[in-house]
Amino acid sequence: MQSPSLYYKSALASAYFKMRGIKCGLIICDGMLPVLYTKGEVTLGPQVGVRGRLLRCELGAAESGHLYIGNRVFMNSGASVVAHCGIEIGDYSMIGDFVTIYDSNFHSLDANHPPKSAPVIIGTNVWLGSRVTVLPGSKIGDHTVVSAGSIVRGDLPPRVLAAGNPAQPVKDLEIPPGWNRE
Repeated sequence: MQSPSLYYKSALASAYFKMRGIKCGLIICDGMLPVLYTKGEVTLGPQVGVRGRLLRCELGAAESGHLYIGNRVFMNSGASVVAHCGIEIGDYSMIGDFVTIYDSNFHSLDANHPPKSAPVIIGTNVWLGSRVTVLPGSKIGDHTVVSAGSIVRGDLPPRVLAAGNPAQPVKDLEIPPGWNRE
């Protein structure tokens, strides 16, 4: 059974998100409230979970950015998901501790290489292990698991376990229809 303080904290978090202009349903909050960036458009599914026991999560969208997080997505302590152009995360996905999802590299490498921004799309029922980094322009297929510490650059197909730098498929996964991580 959930503790009464979790219910209270979740109601407070939901109100806090809505007062900051975020389109959302119920925010289940365990620990500290996340840091929110609300200059862009942020839309969250009917039920999203955030944990901030060790370190606050940060999520949102910078000016002209769009962040969409689907239903029953869970973000763990220290995760950072802030859209500068566009980030989409599908339903039932799990974001591990200290995961970073970038859709921009924020500044120029040199005078001939301006900042790169490209949307990131993370499919349904994806699991990003602890300390995964997702780089601009990446696409992760439905039901894929990315191993802890991996760096995602480019596309990963659906239903695979991926690992490494850059992350590569190392095993096919057998995910039956209708099965979701919870």
